[in-house]
Amino acid sequence: MKIPSLKLLAWGIAFWAITTTAQAQAPQRTTFSGLNLDSAFTSVAARYVVTIVPPTSAKPQEKNKTHTWYFYRQPQRIALLKGNVDEIWYRDEQQRISFERVFHDDERVVDYSTGELKTLGVTVNWAELSTFVHPEDLRLLKFNSKHGLGDTTLVHLNGVLGQERLAIDWLPALQLPKRITRQDKSGFKVRMELMESAAVAPNTWPHPGAKSPVICTWMLQILGT
Repeated sequence: MKIPSLKLLAWGIAFWAITTTAQAQAPQRTTFSGLNLDSAFTSVAARYVVTIVPPTSAKPQEKNKTHTWYFYRQPQRIALLKGNVDEIWYRDEQQRISFERVFHDDERVVDYSTGELKTLGVTVNWAELSTFVHPEDLRLLKFNSKHGLGDTTLVHLNGVLGQERLAIDWLPALQLPKRITRQDKSGFKVRMELMESAAVAPNTWPHPGAKSPVICTWMLQILGT
């Protein structure tokens, strides 16, 4: 199933997971090897501000929209909290992946098993879920520059993949983008910026799937109650 990644980023079932890797116009791989793509993903909690920018040809009433998203990455679970909807992916010991959407306003949970995802034609890449970008896409982007040392290293990449222009400021230490901007041919743009990250989420951040029976059980087990 091929879904335009910009629309998927704003509204899709799980924007960063259901697209196939885009084919670059210039498919040479970057010669820069310091992206830290081959190491195991560390657990992290991150807060992003997402800005949706309509093209200059849009109607005057179509203004920029800004959202706050919370991202939680663990070895067997990845969650993206987008206001009143949580999107949560699970991976079991057999590497089977399932998906859950929690609709807080409706107090409703929709589950997709591994088999159901396959029936729907959904191809999931765990590395893409874990980083917002498919590793092959990162390797196809042009390396521009690198700043900082150690945990502060920031790598600047950009390029054209498929029908969209992509610019990424990549944090190898976190294995996450500091900034990522996608722009399609019409000029429609989605920009994400990392505002805060931590190994463990602050208590003031929302909990993934707070109204989900699956998550509530998981939380009780963690708390030992």
